[in-house]
Amino acid sequence: MEHQLSIVLGTYNRLDQLQRCVESIVSQTKTAFRLYVTDAGSTDGTVEYLQSIAGENIIPVLVGKKLGQAKAYNDVFNIVTTPYVCWLSDDNEVIDHGLDRAVSIIRTDPSIGMVALKTKDLQGPFIDAPFIGGVSSTGILNVNQGLLPTALLKKIGGFSEEFRDYGIDNALTAEVLFAGYKVVYSRKVALQHYRNWSEDPTSENYQWLKQRHEAAKVLYEERYGNQNSQELSGAYRVKTKVARRVKAGAKRYLTSDYVRTSAAVRTCFIILSSRYISILDPILTFGRDYHLVQKRRTR
Repeated sequence: MEHQLSIVLGTYNRLDQLQRCVESIVSQTKTAFRLYVTDAGSTDGTVEYLQSIAGENIIPVLVGKKLGQAKAYNDVFNIVTTPYVCWLSDDNEVIDHGLDRAVSIIRTDPSIGMVALKTKDLQGPFIDAPFIGGVSSTGILNVNQGLLPTALLKKIGGFSEEFRDYGIDNALTAEVLFAGYKVVYSRKVALQHYRNWSEDPTSENYQWLKQRHEAAKVLYEERYGNQNSQELSGAYRVKTKVARRVKAGAKRYLTSDYVRTSAAVRTCFIILSSRYISILDPILTFGRDYHLVQKRRTR
């Protein structure tokens, strides 16, 4: 069977999580795939594990040093030949045949440039959220892990290596959108996420992550803020005003379990605060395996 999907997965010294991720891909994916695992020089048994499972469908890429996530993934993207490609992290777990569903979605419409693999945190500060994915300062709903046509990924140039480790997925979301393609979210959760994040704001790891995220945010705003501001439509202005009023009116309820854990409420707030998602999205995507469709206005 000809391979249709390449899965690119980065790892470093997280053997237990990597094993869980690989096993979930194998058990939950019927689409003919090749899994590329790029390792940055692990010393915890990861290399030996990868060598033990290597074969036609699982290909270790033993880099042996830290290149930064963007370059490590891009180096693998350059050798991918399948029609579709997706990127994952070693702390992900594929559920409910999530990758198969994403391939099915992207095949339905050539104008779809990326399918977001809807993700649910199972640990960390966001475990109450029904799914993760934040709206950027420019009004774009970011994709944390996604699947797209290989030809489009290569045309765009893969991940921006200026961002190195953080913000690479946000930047790629913007690039696909600004290239004129739709970015859609899978309706069902496709991945579970075991977030590796210290909740102690005084810890060294927390401060390091905060600094990296802040730097990525500044770079993102510099690159996409001006381009995005030219498309501040009247409809978006109305939506943001409505969103502010709804949030203000619901302020005393925002800490309730229902609001924090309701997928419907989260979806509503995303639609109201996103620049490129139509307020009619629930109607336009009714009965489909995807929703939260982002696309640019035609002039």
